[in-house]
This record gives sequence, structure tokens and C-alpha cells, in this order.
Amino acid sequence: MPIVQISRIQHRRGKATDLPQLAAGELGWSIDDQKLYIGNGTVADGAPAVGNTEIMTAGSSAFTTALTHTYKGYLAGSTPIVTGASGDVSRTLQKRLDDYVSVRDFGAVGDDSTADVSAIQRALDELYRDTDKDDARARRILFFPAGTYKINASLTIPPYAHLVGEGPDKTIIKNSASAPALVTEDDEGQVYGNIGDSSATTPTQIQISNMTIRTTVAYGGLSIDNATKVFINNVKFQGTFVSGGTDSSNSKGVTVRSTTALPSSYIVFDQCQFTGFARLVDISYDVTNVRFTNCDFSTAYYGALLGAEMDGSTNGLTKGPRDVQFTGSSWSTIGQQAILVAPATGADSGTGPRNILSYGNWYAETVGNNFDGVQSISEVPILQFDNDECTSILDFFERTSQRDTDFGDSTDPSNTPPEVQGIGLHRKAVKQITLSDNTSSATDTGIYLPGFFDKGVRITYKMNRGAKYRTGIFTISAAGEFCTFNDDYEETADVGTTLSAITSDGDSTAGNDTIRVKYVTTSDSSTDVTMEYQIEILV
Repeated sequence: MPIVQISRIQHRRGKATDLPQLAAGELGWSIDDQKLYIGNGTVADGAPAVGNTEIMTAGSSAFTTALTHTYKGYLAGSTPIVTGASGDVSRTLQKRLDDYVSVRDFGAVGDDSTADVSAIQRALDELYRDTDKDDARARRILFFPAGTYKINASLTIPPYAHLVGEGPDKTIIKNSASAPALVTEDDEGQVYGNIGDSSATTPTQIQISNMTIRTTVAYGGLSIDNATKVFINNVKFQGTFVSGGTDSSNSKGVTVRSTTALPSSYIVFDQCQFTGFARLVDISYDVTNVRFTNCDFSTAYYGALLGAEMDGSTNGLTKGPRDVQFTGSSWSTIGQQAILVAPATGADSGTGPRNILSYGNWYAETVGNNFDGVQSISEVPILQFDNDECTSILDFFERTSQRDTDFGDSTDPSNTPPEVQGIGLHRKAVKQITLSDNTSSATDTGIYLPGFFDKGVRITYKMNRGAKYRTGIFTISAAGEFCTFNDDYEETADVGTTLSAITSDGDSTAGNDTIRVKYVTTSDSSTDVTMEYQIEILV
């Protein structure tokens, strides 16, 4: 098709510094900075002011200068929001958009195909380490939009880093390296063994939330090294371990490491998920004050392995972890112990992992059974405390309920390890039972305890029978298959109840395996006894 030139409209053009006042509606093009202008006209013509108005082009600086934003709040029908002391505050769109920074601003894609490790690391370095690292204004939240970000090397997390995704299984960091997906570093980029050299700022005030950290090889998710004040919230740690697998010291969901000079402390995991690692939590180093609250632990060989590698002499491995707490969490499909506190191997007296607390946790019947099913003879203790100052308080064990249900059933072994074993206190929640009136021969209360390990049992109880009340402490001393007992109580009137304890075979296997608490009651106008009790076991 032929092109016919009918006319050519000429406009002013030249360098920006030479741009004159344009007539009303006249266009002017600055050829050096590629910007387009139109004349306002005169005030007499109705223009608000004499001058030239820039028309947005690719070369415009409208985001940084011309276009502004004022927060309004969109409160329809309400008193307008005033954002300044004497009027509204206006900000350029550039400043407004810079309030938030995304990994995609640095080139990360998140399409589960592109290698994003370099782009993400550049974002971490620029925001928290290299550029104005000592200026708090530079430490913006680094946002990870929903997507799968593939990495093939560890991401190093500097001090003050704050990583936020859109939620587990929406924002996914997918690691294929034979190394932890995330490790902490100081503000000079130095990692474990060199952290803090040359007076560098050690890892601190780190926050990670609302994402999944997934490994595609049998390796770790997060290594917190020489760090303090680390907060992990609503993060899913997902590995490759499947039910029935074997132990691997490389497959760790999270670990916390220290050196003697720079111990890690004040580490909090809240509402996190740990699944698919041989060891969901592995902490052997000299760390203190670690908290796991409202978490979910599943599909692992060990749940939490504490102090297994401490030797009493290696830098950072002389004492082991102290003051580690697990509260309000659920545990399931774990072949060995949910929490294993190792002995102080090679350490001096008074060292080793200690002050380990399990409080208000739920342990499924699939924990501690070597993946062999419920009430298997291959069971191990659910909590094993092989050092001092360890406690289980108000934990719920499905194994306890299963033992009570299956007592006397030869097909369901009762000679299985206890819920809690080792050096520690196991305090159960309060329960209520009814003791029938006029029971002349010793009858089971329904309280069954594993009886083939040495232990001291303290049952604090209250009984009432009509208007008669008793409070007491029933103690049992068990050694192997044998036990003795004592009942010390005060009562307002004779409740007519006698407690006793024996050991017996609960499943027709060889040997006595179960402590049975029994009772006898007198006849008292057909009035049953209501008994509330709490069990404490020194294991």
C-alpha cells in the first residue's frame, strides 16, 4: 500500500535546557532526555498557571516527581482523614512504592524453573548487608510473592533480615543443594566458624514468616548459627523423608549452632510445621532459650534430637542445649523418640543438655513405634530424658489410652516402654473415675502404668462419697517387676476406701509388665466413690 504524505506538523524540539514557554496547546520535545511537554496557556485563557506541562513518556520522571499519593483511607461517610499536622501529606509514587520491596524487584521469578538463588541473595545483600547496612531505613521487609523459587545453593541470611511470604505451600523456597536451604551470616557475609570476625555484627533480629522451605535432597532446611533473637512464624519445613525410612545426620529440618564465644539464644518457632526429615530438630550445640510453640511435627525418624553430638571438648559442643521448650504442639508418624535428650557424653559433671520441657503436647499413637503400627513390641519411649532437669507436664499420649484399652489383651502387647523414660518428671493431667460401692475384693481402678522400669509414682487424689471427703497422696515405688505402696491421707469422715498396687502381666507375655492400682470399698448405702487424681512419675 503506497503511503502519501499529505502534510507534516512541526513542533518545537531541542535540548531540555532550551525549552521556552510554549503557547497554549503547543507541543515541545526535548531530544536529550526524551520528554514531551505541552503549553498551559495563559491565566486569562483559564489556565491555573502559566507554564508547560509534561506529558508522560518512557523518559518521564512522573513517578519520582510529578505524580503524588495522599492516603485517604476510603472511609465513606466518615470524617476525612488528615494525614499531616496542618494538612495532607503527599508523597511521590516512587517513594510510596519503595515502602515495600519484592524479590521480583531483584530479578527472582518464582516459576519453579528459573534458578533464583542469585537474585534472592542479591536482594538480601543489598537490603541488609551491603547498602547502608547501618541505616535502619534500608532494612525493609523482603516480600516473596506466591511462587516456587528454586535455589541450588544456601541462601545466607544477614542480621536484621525480615523475609515474608504469602503462606505455606504458596510461597515456596525449593532447595536442591546438599546444604541447608538457609543459613545465618554476619553483616560482612561471614558464616559459621568466622561469624563475628573483624568486629562484624553477628546475626540478630532475624524474622522469617509465611512460607515453605522445601528440600529435594536429604539435607537441611535452616541452620541458625551464632544468632540471637530469631523469630520463625508460620513456616513449613518439608524434606524428602518418608515413613519407614532410616536415620541420616544430614537430613535435619532445623538446627541451631554456636561457638563458645558466640552462643545462640532466644530462638522462637511459632506455628511452624516440620515434616519429612530424618531429624526434624537437631540441636547439639551450646545454645539456650529455644522455644517451639503451637507447632506440628510429623514423618521423621527422630522428632527432636538434643545433644547427640556434644562431646565436652569441641568448640561449641561442651555443654549442649539448655532451656529448650516444646509447648502446645502435635507429634505423629515418628519412628523413634519424639524428644530424645542425649546423655552428657564426654562432658564434665553438671553439663550436658538439661532443662528440657515438654508441656501440653499431643503425641499420637504413631510416635515411638518404629513405624510398626500401634502397640508394637518394637516401641521405644516417646520422651527419653538421659540427662538432668527434664520435665513432661500435662502432655497427652495416645499410648496411655491404648494401654488402658488393651490391658489383658494378648494380641496387644502391654510390655512396651513407658511414655517417658530417663531422668525426669512426668506430670499427667487430672482425671476422674468412679469406684463402685461395696467392692469387697481388690478391683482395678483403670489406672495402668508400665511396670518394668524403676520409677517413683505419686498420685495426688481427692475422694468424695456423699458428704464424706478425703485428700491424700498415694505413692508407689517400682523396681523391675515389683512394687510397694503407701497411702497417706486426711478425711472428714471414713470414706471406706482402700487403695493398693500390684504388678502383673497385662498381655500374657513373660513377666510382669504393668502396675495396676486397685481399690476395695465398704458398703455405704449404695453410694459410689468419686475420685479425682493426678499422677506424677519420677522416671
